[in-house]
Amino acid sequence: MKLPSPEMRDFIGRATMTLYFTFWVTLKTLGLITAIQASGEWTGVRIIDVVAEIAAICFVSLMVITTVARLSPLKTAEGVEPRISALIGSFATVTLIAVPRAQIAPQLELVADSVTIFGFVLCISCLWWLGRSFSIVAQARRLVTTGPYRIVRHPLYVCETVVLLGIVLRNPKWATVTVCIVCLAFQYRRLINEEKVLRAAFPEYDEYARRVPMLLPRVYGAAAPVSGHF
Repeated sequence: MKLPSPEMRDFIGRATMTLYFTFWVTLKTLGLITAIQASGEWTGVRIIDVVAEIAAICFVSLMVITTVARLSPLKTAEGVEPRISALIGSFATVTLIAVPRAQIAPQLELVADSVTIFGFVLCISCLWWLGRSFSIVAQARRLVTTGPYRIVRHPLYVCETVVLLGIVLRNPKWATVTVCIVCLAFQYRRLINEEKVLRAAFPEYDEYARRVPMLLPRVYGAAAPVSGHF
């Protein structure tokens, strides 16, 4: 059986992700409209909760745009593991819809939503800079080293971790914590796979990795880590 060409595989992946993200945005938008229409008193906590939902919708909407407009890949990670890690890392949190929401204090809810909004705003900024290089599976399209990518090599993963923190604070249950830990573990594997692809596709990546840490911003004047991993 003849395998699809790389161009066809990219088209299939692009179409699948676009449909999924569009479906998610549509459902969330309709749910938000219904919740707003049925809402009674508009408290400060309620307003922040709505803003958090809007921030999530804006982020995923931008994912739709960047998926549709993304460049053709120069190199893609080989094998099954990079694809499994990418899918689980990206979509593990979908399972949280099955976890009932815990009753928490309004003050904690306000903090959780504020952290989530902050995380999504940062995610939108990173994705905006990443632009047409965005992908779910580890692929190399264009090396982005400006904007937040001047601070760390994978700022989008860092900002998504902030969102996960907000999710845990909003629903502090063991199921939520477990799912988020699983998500982070597979996101790290996804990150490692991306590093391998980028190093193979761009000779200048090694020099970039020596200058810019992987995840933790470097304190001004601190020496660069030898491995460049963190």
